[in-house]
This record gives sequence, structure tokens and C-alpha cells, in this order.
Amino acid sequence: MANFATRLLNFLILPMYTYYLSTEEYATIDLMNTTIQLVYPLFTLAIVDAVLRFAISKKEKVGKILTTGLIVIGIGFVVLTIGCIGINIYIKDVKLISCFLLVYLTQTLNNLAGTVSKVLDKTKEMAIITTVTSFLILLLNILMVAVLKQGVIGYWVANIVGNLLGLLLYIVLCKLYKTVERVGKAEIIYYLKPMLVYSIPLIPNALFWWVNSSLDRWTLTFLEGLAVVGLYSCANKIPTILSTINTIFSQAWNLSIFQNYNTVDGTEFYNNVYYYFNEILFCCCIGIIMMSKVIGDVMFAKDFGAAWIYIPLLTAGLYYNCINSFLGSLFTASKQTKYIFTTTLAGTICNLVLNFPMVYILGASGAALATLISYLLVYGARCIKVRKLYGIVNNRKKIGFQMCFLGIETIFVMKNRGWGIVICMVGIYCLKFLITMCKEIKAVKR
Repeated sequence: MANFATRLLNFLILPMYTYYLSTEEYATIDLMNTTIQLVYPLFTLAIVDAVLRFAISKKEKVGKILTTGLIVIGIGFVVLTIGCIGINIYIKDVKLISCFLLVYLTQTLNNLAGTVSKVLDKTKEMAIITTVTSFLILLLNILMVAVLKQGVIGYWVANIVGNLLGLLLYIVLCKLYKTVERVGKAEIIYYLKPMLVYSIPLIPNALFWWVNSSLDRWTLTFLEGLAVVGLYSCANKIPTILSTINTIFSQAWNLSIFQNYNTVDGTEFYNNVYYYFNEILFCCCIGIIMMSKVIGDVMFAKDFGAAWIYIPLLTAGLYYNCINSFLGSLFTASKQTKYIFTTTLAGTICNLVLNFPMVYILGASGAALATLISYLLVYGARCIKVRKLYGIVNNRKKIGFQMCFLGIETIFVMKNRGWGIVICMVGIYCLKFLITMCKEIKAVKR
């Protein structure tokens, strides 16, 4: 619920950003966010993922594993700072570089603190921390952007202060100061080696996902300009409703999948979870696409009004991205990260090939379409692999039906026609799922 509240607040504050920030300023914020996402796996060596995986299986050693993670993050931050000092010689913007470094550091430490707190079963404390931090960031953003009108720098200052408070709360409420243990050189090597063996193969995967999710912004910057990037980035906030559901689900799922891996009922468990997760996500997806124009009219102010046209394709793309994340978690649980690497690589190559020509021909819609196609390729590859390895059932007729459904609905909505047909389609599908779910619940009760 805390994560839901956080995402909801970020969603509700969108009209304020579109009112007080220009499309160029909003684009600058989004490009900086995507750059942080790029450097994060490179300079942390994806060590936070390794901390989660190894701390779960060795809870008695969580303190030493946490310390090992902190050492890696610290070294990476020093290297990144040196690189940013060199970059600043050319761009000559100390404020922006400083904000970039502080946002990166505070977000990284918060991720690590949240991961360890999860392992320690501090769920109540985590809920309080994320809620308090979200409200503080919201209030600081209103103060810095709307009241003091500090623009881009004000936005980052609000996020830095909020993240610092969140980190402090993790340390105090989750008692992480008691968890950290001193580690000798021999112990560092002992813990670090298997952790890096696990995490380093995840780095290319993270970079490939960055290409799939963020390359379009840089291509648009080069071909269309910052104003279009601002519209595109703004439209991309609407499908985050799907990613919110995915994030909330993943926090519970990532622990459950490790616990149920290699059990007798594991395959049946995975199939049941996959069915309901896919259906709920799909219903939300087609609902958002149907409401794209209305959402745009309500959420986007002044110069951002035209952004709604990109919502359908971006939402469809994010739906498949969430499903890919679910399928990828099966590879992570079995430590078969090479399959994550190969399938994501295929999608990245597809995106690299399609992005530039499609943006050149179709503009921002081309960027969204290229990303959607790349996610579909990854989806197809992972469906085949998980069926062979884990027995996950993927009904081909259903997959084809869902693709056709999304395609028809997206075309109607983007052309601003056939609203009666769209509403009937969405209503019938969602009603059918609700009836099926009710029957399942009654059967379980009996």
C-alpha cells in the first residue's frame, strides 16, 4: 500500500509539473532521470540485486553482505564523481552536476536500505518510511517548483532532501546501524566473488533495458527537439499505473518465487500467479488506453495537451514490459541469468535497428512503436524458454487474441474514432474476467 501511495502521489502531482514547467524543462528532468538509470548498474555493478539474493539464502550473514554492498557502492560513487568532474569542464554547470551525483547516491543507498529491510521482514517500517518520504518529496516539490519557482534545480533539491530523510528513517526505524558488520579483507573477497558472479551478468541486461526504455528520448532529442521529448515524457507517466501494479506485485513475488523454487507444487503455483497477474494487468492496460484522451485532458496543462496521442502505444509497450519482468524473475530464481541476457539482447538489437528510422518517419509515435515491437520480441522469446524450462503454460490463441485486441483498440483511440466499439470491447473483456474470477473464488470456498 505504501508503494501504491507513493506512485499515486507522483501521478497526481503531474498536472502541477505541466503547469509550472515548460516542455523543455520537463524534458531536461526526464533525460537526467534516464541518465541516472543508465549509470546505476554500471557504477553499482548491480550489487543491490546480489545483496537481495544472497541475504535471503544466508540471513545470518546479512550484516556482512550489507557491508560488502556498501563498499562496492562507495567505490563506484568515487569513480562516477571523478568522471562527472571531467564532464563539468565541458558543460560548466556545477549545480546540475552536483544534483545529478546527489540524486544518484541517495537513490542508490535508499535502494540498498530498502532491500536489506525487506530481507529483515521490516514491512511495517518500510510502509511508514516510503509513505513519509513520498509526502515530504511532494510538499518540497510544491514548495520549490510551484511556490519558489526554482524549476529544474528546485525539483532535484526536493528529491535529494526527501531521499536523505528516507535513508535516515531506514537507518533508525529498521535499525540498520545494528545490522552493518565490520568485514575483513579476506571476508570481503569471500562474499564479493560469488555476489559479483551473480550480479555482473545482470549489468548488460540492465543496460539493454535502458536502451529499450530510454533510447527513444535521446533519439527524439536529436531528431525532434526537447519540446517533443517533453510531451513524450509526460505521456509516458500515465502508463506508470501499470508499473505501480507491477512493482507492488513484484515485491511479494520476488520473495515467494525464491521460496517456492524447486518445490513439488512450484509449476502449478507459477501458472496460477501468471494467469491472474496477466489478466489483471491486461484489463488495466486496455482501460488506460480507452481513457487516454480523457486522462490527457484532465492531467495535462497548457503546452502538454497534445501528449495524449502517445499514451496508447506507450501503455501497450509497458504491459509487455511488465510481463517480461515476470517471466525474467523465473530465470533469476533459478540463477539462469544468461537467458535474461540473451532475450533482452534480442530486444535491444531490435530497438536499435528500428528506433532511428521509425522516429524519422513517424516522430514520437515511431519511438513508442519501436519500443513496443522490441518488447514483443522479448516476450515471444521468453514465453518459449519458460515453457521448456518451467512448464509455464502460454496459450497461443490467447496471446494472439490479446495482441489483436490491443492493436484494434490502439488504432481506434489514436484516430479518435469508434469509441462505442472500444467501450464495448473493453467492457465485455473485463466483465468476462470478473465472472471467471468470481467462479474461481466460489470454487475455492467450497
